[in-house]
Amino acid sequence: MVFHVDGNSFYAACERVFRPDLYKSPIAVLTNNDGIIIALNAECKALGFKRGDVFYQVKHKLEKCGVAVFSSNYTLYADMSARMNLIYNRFAADVEIYSIDESFLFFPMWNNADYTALGLELKNTVTRETGIPVSVGIAPNKTLAKMCNKLAKKQGGICDWNKLNQNEELSNCPVGDVWGIGQAKADFLKRHGITTALGLKNYPPDKAKKHLTITGFKTVQELNGIRAIDKIEEAPRQLVSVSRSFQKPVYEIDDIITALAEYTQEAVQRIRAEGLSCRYVSVYLMTNPHAEGEQYSNQLTAELPCLSAFLPEIQATANDLLRRIFRPNYKYRKVMIALTGLDFDKNYQLDLFNTNYNKGKELEPLMQAFDAINNRYGRGTVKLACGLIGKRSQDTEAAGLPFEMRRNFLSPRYTTNINEIPAAY
Repeated sequence: MVFHVDGNSFYAACERVFRPDLYKSPIAVLTNNDGIIIALNAECKALGFKRGDVFYQVKHKLEKCGVAVFSSNYTLYADMSARMNLIYNRFAADVEIYSIDESFLFFPMWNNADYTALGLELKNTVTRETGIPVSVGIAPNKTLAKMCNKLAKKQGGICDWNKLNQNEELSNCPVGDVWGIGQAKADFLKRHGITTALGLKNYPPDKAKKHLTITGFKTVQELNGIRAIDKIEEAPRQLVSVSRSFQKPVYEIDDIITALAEYTQEAVQRIRAEGLSCRYVSVYLMTNPHAEGEQYSNQLTAELPCLSAFLPEIQATANDLLRRIFRPNYKYRKVMIALTGLDFDKNYQLDLFNTNYNKGKELEPLMQAFDAINNRYGRGTVKLACGLIGKRSQDTEAAGLPFEMRRNFLSPRYTTNINEIPAAY
């Protein structure tokens, strides 16, 4: 059996764990630079707010309705997610982390097993030990487990496929809500008279394979109770990118290089954490398309001599690309770095003629020490020397760094920074 466990209103729930005064209060969480509502709890939705609302347009309405607003605190959310998955691994030997707030748990098909009772115990344990409410969908495969999880949110948090009127539930489910059926496939199916999950279940397999690709074919199999979508094994991701909009227009290339250095370090830290190296480095630079004045945007990509996760080499490449696409007298709003061609670099044999590769491998212990310090004392403790990059966030205003994110409603990192542990009186 497959359990799909989902944290309910996860970002908002993480914020409320350490703010008991917000119990049953409306909460909204904003994107980077406090631009758009990215997450909200049920109480906030009931007031008419929705994901995607522009913050400055609804700011006064949020205040009037007493909505607690938070900037995205991904450090807190990631740590709470890790704690939840530690609990999942106590219940199941096989766990697949699907996203920051969703996981699949795989159990054997035991005879006479009470999976509902097991799901309830899991739900109560997670809530008791982390404070995060979760819902659990139980089914023979991942597609049906996802569907059951959506039903579980309206049925006390637990839903077992084997205890439902299955065809009735499938007939009540729009085909576009089925996991794995995107908008294009849903539109195609609707043109052919298939509007519900039940209709998709009865879709001929040969036609499904022809018109819906192998993914759609597997979805049809799973709706028929066949386990066709296996656990996703570890595989290197295709892209790591980091970008943020500046608080105010930036004119000077030195300021942009400082921001790019910050973003490059974050991107390299991500690939190193997964044991990956990159082949290509891309830099994007753009003005604000919604502002007045002349517009400009450009990007450039460079291929590294070999797979690399050596920060100085990647940083030097990124800086060179930026200098080549920079044009003076523009009001720049965003710079982005993207690392592509990612793979596991298992070739530790030095190359007689490749000095860059040799240097990166010879200095790998230095990069490991670099990573260890930042992991222990916090991201950004050690950085490459680059203009104003050494300035800490608390003196950002005095330093006048325009690339720092606007995070006016950021909560403390309760679980990862000892200096931000809440005080009890």
